[in-house]
Amino acid sequence: MFSCHAKTIELILFASNDNQQNQISGKTLAFLIPLLEKLYRRQYTPSDGPGAVVLSPTRELAVQTFQVLRSIGSYHHFSAGLLVGGKREFGLEQQHVPRMNIVIATPGRLLQHLEQTAGLDVSRVCVLVLDEADRILDLGFREQMVRILDYLPPGNRGEDDNDDIGRQTMLFSATQTKRVADLAALSLYRPEYLGVHDKETSKTPTNLDQSVMVVPLQHKLDAIFSFIKSHLKSKTIIFLSSCSQVRHIWQVFCTLQPGVPLMALHGKLKQETRTKLYFDFLQRPHAVLFATDVAARGLDFPNVDWVVQADAPEDLEMYIHRVGRTARYTAGGKALLVLLPQEEEGMLKLLSGAKIKVKSLSMNPKKAVMVSKKAAAVVAASPDMNLLAKKAFKSYLRSIHLMPNKEIFPGVMELPLEEYAYSLGLASMPNVRFLKKIKNREEERKKKNVDYKLQKLKEEIKAERLQKKIEKLGVKATDIEALKSKCGEKKRSRSGEDSDDDEGDEDGLLVVKQVHEWGRQSEPLPDAHVNEASKSRHAKKIRIDGSSAGANKKIVFNDDGDEEDDMIQIPMRESLPAASTAVSDTSELASAREKYLQRVRDRLIQTKELDRKEEKERIQDKHRKKRMKEKEIREEGEEEEGGAVVTLGGYSDDEECSVGEESESTEEEKEEDQHNLEDVGAMYDESENDGSDSEDEPADLKAQEELALAMLGK
Repeated sequence: MFSCHAKTIELILFASNDNQQNQISGKTLAFLIPLLEKLYRRQYTPSDGPGAVVLSPTRELAVQTFQVLRSIGSYHHFSAGLLVGGKREFGLEQQHVPRMNIVIATPGRLLQHLEQTAGLDVSRVCVLVLDEADRILDLGFREQMVRILDYLPPGNRGEDDNDDIGRQTMLFSATQTKRVADLAALSLYRPEYLGVHDKETSKTPTNLDQSVMVVPLQHKLDAIFSFIKSHLKSKTIIFLSSCSQVRHIWQVFCTLQPGVPLMALHGKLKQETRTKLYFDFLQRPHAVLFATDVAARGLDFPNVDWVVQADAPEDLEMYIHRVGRTARYTAGGKALLVLLPQEEEGMLKLLSGAKIKVKSLSMNPKKAVMVSKKAAAVVAASPDMNLLAKKAFKSYLRSIHLMPNKEIFPGVMELPLEEYAYSLGLASMPNVRFLKKIKNREEERKKKNVDYKLQKLKEEIKAERLQKKIEKLGVKATDIEALKSKCGEKKRSRSGEDSDDDEGDEDGLLVVKQVHEWGRQSEPLPDAHVNEASKSRHAKKIRIDGSSAGANKKIVFNDDGDEEDDMIQIPMRESLPAASTAVSDTSELASAREKYLQRVRDRLIQTKELDRKEEKERIQDKHRKKRMKEKEIREEGEEEEGGAVVTLGGYSDDEECSVGEESESTEEEKEEDQHNLEDVGAMYDESENDGSDSEDEPADLKAQEELALAMLGK
């Protein structure tokens, strides 16, 4: 047990107040041990319902906490459950959540159960743990947290604090921020603060070797690939700022095959894939994991040699969490921070203010590998890769633009955008909408900041210089004034004429462009022939008798594609005899129609049974596929690690009770009940045989039959 565990357990179990606030590192055991102790002292059973709730900001952290609880809680018989999003077993979880003593969940999933699960009573919850509390608020869970606290019982508010009444709330984080203080004001009563590492000189482990390397933006991809090629026997985590960057770099590097397993972990993956990747990376001795900040907090990755921050963190707290994935416990580790030339000064100043010592490194030219041209070939070969590269470009610019610390992160327009687009494999720089808005905003800002007095002074100076040049050319000032006066008179005369014409107008908006004199004789107008067509029109012909190809014929093909010969040919009016009357025409058409309809009825009757059989087979096949799919889903849910409900210490790993075993046991009980009659009959048959073999006891068959009928309830 480390010092952080000893201090925290003592504070939680023996404090007089009911809420504490802790800032420690290596904190999972620090809150699970006192949590189990409190439930054990109060003698919780599954029938009591939830007694402790642990909230985690990410699904991976919740899974890790659940695994630790299963390992240390093997001597207790509490029921524990894992509730995270991304699963399809919500209905199955609703059946077991009311009987969980310990609930480890993400805020969204827990709130969903609190609002939709009938029978879930959280009035006896005595412990609430917020793991990585500052990150929970950073991810936008503040509103959900307030709603969850409304469902939970309040903490102790009186002077006579009793440990058996109310709820104890514990906030754990490796870094303390103002947001956590705001949450404490909402949910905690008389909080106590415990900082295990506050007195230490540095906020990072002493066995962590930290370095900084300055790389231009257009060469960042080359630097990352060169680092991987030179550390093939290491276990490395590379942090990037966005999911699109992780996906793009991972796919490009997988195509280039550096010689080490590559993995990608980000928030857009499905929960099953994320969990599988997490455990796969834990088991591999040498691998590279590209990840976003979803893997930066709380996750325990053992034996990680290097943590590379390809994109600079947004603040000091995120830097501490990222480098905390290596140098765990007593092991050593190395961290490398890749900075742009524009970010170097501000970031080094921030680290030095936190007493974090880093050393500067530079890339070895002999081991440098240029992959820009290879990446361009990979991106050009696939339209999907081209689209992904554009998304990576835009997401990186957006992340830089939204960074709060403008002293460290420069403006987007100061970066070499075209060179960066070429390094990602793009043929040209994509169009980014917010870049256009930034340009327009800067232009408007320039117009707004214009000094009009200075501009007027400059114009006067230019006029004076022009006057001096005119005087040097020999032009007199009187001539210039005369020209100006003439120009002014012409303008006034024009405006005067217009004003005379517009005396009747009050506002002078209408201007006369031309005056028509209707009394004068004008040239005669040309004659207009309105009814004559402007173009020659061809006479249209109407065909009355129809086509001249002969009698109309309707051809019908059967299912085999052969032409049926017995179809009806409708004779043309010309082919009918001249003496035929209208009555004979209608009678022939009616008889032909009846014959045709009768043949259609006969054909439908013949195919009716076949159609019914085919439809029945189709429906049966559809239901069969549906049942198989539901069976596969149930089997996947049973085989998944970290199931919805486990009993701590009740079974071993091989005999662990899964979610579906309860229903299986009930089915076995029903089968046993159905065979009870047969067992009773067999028992009396055996007793009858035993009685016949015994010579001392008389064989009373009638008494045995009466006894059997009485037990059967007849």
